[in-house]
Amino acid sequence: MSASRNEALSAARKLLRTFGSAPEPRRQARAIYAELTHAAGWTEGERRAIDAFGAWLLAQPSTLELKPRCADLLATLR
Repeated sequence: MSASRNEALSAARKLLRTFGSAPEPRRQARAIYAELTHAAGWTEGERRAIDAFGAWLLAQPSTLELKPRCADLLATLR
């Protein structure tokens, strides 16, 4: 069973709060993505934003870009 939209956002926000202390930022960003992708209840636009974020992660962006982009995605999904 998949999580609800609100549960996924809550879990992703928690991961973002601990991002600075995460030993592997890429893994933390992938965990945020995984929380969001496995949830149900997204609108089509929200789903596109999540998918675009996943594609961006696959391109191996700089670790300095990870946290701000994660924060932007979560702000978009409010």
